[in-house]
Formats: sequence, structure tokens, C-alpha cells
Amino acid sequence: MTRSLRSLLALAALAAPVTPARAQRLDSLVLRFAAMTAVTGYEDAMADAVRALVPVLRADRAGNLVWTRGRGSPIRTAICPLDEVGWVVGGITAGGYLTLRRVGATPMGPFFDQFLEGQRVTVFGRRGPVPGAVAVRSTHLQRGRASGTDEPFSLDNAYVDVGASSPAGVAALGIELLAPLARTKVPHRYGVGLVAAPFAVQRGACAALAAAVQTVAAGPGGFTSTGEAAGTAVAVFARRRHFGNDGAAFALMELQRAQPEDAESFSVVLLGGAAPPDSLGAGAAPLTRDSVAVPGRVRAASAWSLPARYARSPVETIALRDVETLYQRLVAFLGVAVPR
Repeated sequence: MTRSLRSLLALAALAAPVTPARAQRLDSLVLRFAAMTAVTGYEDAMADAVRALVPVLRADRAGNLVWTRGRGSPIRTAICPLDEVGWVVGGITAGGYLTLRRVGATPMGPFFDQFLEGQRVTVFGRRGPVPGAVAVRSTHLQRGRASGTDEPFSLDNAYVDVGASSPAGVAALGIELLAPLARTKVPHRYGVGLVAAPFAVQRGACAALAAAVQTVAAGPGGFTSTGEAAGTAVAVFARRRHFGNDGAAFALMELQRAQPEDAESFSVVLLGGAAPPDSLGAGAAPLTRDSVAVPGRVRAASAWSLPARYARSPVETIALRDVETLYQRLVAFLGVAVPR
């Protein structure tokens, strides 16, 4: 058997349908990612967890996690964001309650903050995570008021109870101003292969990319039909997606600086956006939107999206079959080169 035939057979095996055992591992990975929290600008803990799951990743100077294989043209790059829009502690009242400020520039819709009312949250202090709850207005004090006279819940109404009764009690818990805070994550699997969790689309996409990197890194490199090495495959788990994509921008500029002669041959896939729910759970290919703005001289950029229900809500829902489809597309994108 010739070298080129062996290479093509190996690459075909990489792109084969997901086996039941592999699907089970991917499902487990989706649930693990969906339970992770990384408020924009505070991605260290999640980055450490992802690197432990995928040891071939390395950290660049901006803190992104990067995997690279091969060299030369074409350069195929898949990018998934680690971070999510969340909150930080903006103040501490005399009674030991926390007030909040939003972190992240991505528009999240009018209900994003309203979903916090009465919910469990986690504050990430210096001594580790601290559980808390967002207070609700007293039903007793609301009685007798005319319907519709009260304004909807907003961030100005958010007071977080962490069990302290004074600023000193808050400090004893290791909580300071600007400590990140997010809704407590408890991913819920229900129905026929559905998973609900805050930011489930981002987390599902990153789980698919992590699984694809593990698969491609363990197999042979990409080859052209003549058996020659075929370009560069790159995966990036980027920081600060919700601060203007500056983590992804840094990673792309570093790649272009390292291989300036191949900068025109970049193909970039951005993951993590939610698409309309038409094919949720149907196993259809995730929707693709071309001409996405990315920095530098990039030939082509696409956004690969997981269909979702209830997008940008605490029960954002994805289908595991769609994650499997995205995983297969990423294996083909990173592991199989286009013949010259």
C-alpha cells in the first residue's frame, strides 16, 4: 500500500461518522463545558480546565489556548470563545449585600438582566467560589399596588445575598469589588438529546472543537492527494470575545506574523453564535454565514452556528446531534486538506 493511499485512508477514518462510544464521550464533554464559567476578562480558571482536558493546547502571550499542526498554505483556523457576558461586584452595602455591574460589550437583549431576579449565582472570590442568591421584592409589600405601576426588574434592583451581614463579613468570604459573578451553572439534559444551560451554544461549540483537536492530534497529519504535507491547521480557544474579539484578533495577527508569506491563504471559522432553531436536533449541518469581519489579511471567514432554542436565556438549548455534526465538520476542516 502506498504512502498516499495509507494517508487518505487514515484521514477518511478521522472524518467517519461518530461511533456510539465516541458520541458518549462527546456528550459528556458538552456537559462539562456547559458547567464551566468564564466571565469576560476572568477566563483563567476555565482556560486551566480546558488545557487539562486537551493537553496539546498551549497558551499564547494573550492567554488564548492554541493548537497548531503543520506549516505553509493553506492555513485553516477554527476559533471558539471561552468567555461569556456576566457581572462583577460593583458595590457592597452596609448590610453585606452585593450590587452588580454588567461585563461584556455584546448586546444580550432586554431580558438578560431580568433573568437574574431570584436566581442562584456564584461569586468567584479570592478564596474560591461563593454561592449566593439575587433577592426578590417582597410579595407582602407588593400587595395592594395597582397592576403595572412597578418597573421591571433591572440591574439597579439586583442585590446579592451571600450570607454576610456587613462589609467585613463579605471580605471574610474573599469577595472584593470587581469579583466576577455569574448565574450558577447546572446543565440540564432533557428530551431526546437536548441540553439546556446558559451560553449552551458557545460551550457546545467549544466542546466540539476540543473533541476535534483531540481526534486530529492523535491521528496522522493532513496530506494532499500526492502524499505531501498539506498546510497548517490551527485551533484557538480565545479570550475576551465580548470585549471586541481582541483575543481572536491577537491570535490571528500572531499567525500572520509567523507565516507572512501565507497570510493570503487564511481560512477562518468562528464558532459560538446561535442560529435560528429550524434544524434543532435534526442532525443537519450547522448554518454558515460568510464574510465575517476578522482582522488582518484573511481570504475567507465563516461563522459556524449551532441551532438553538431560547437563545440568550438561562435555558438556552442545543441538540447533541447538532454538536456531533459540528464536530465532524471541524475534524474535516482541521484534519483533511484540500488537494492542490
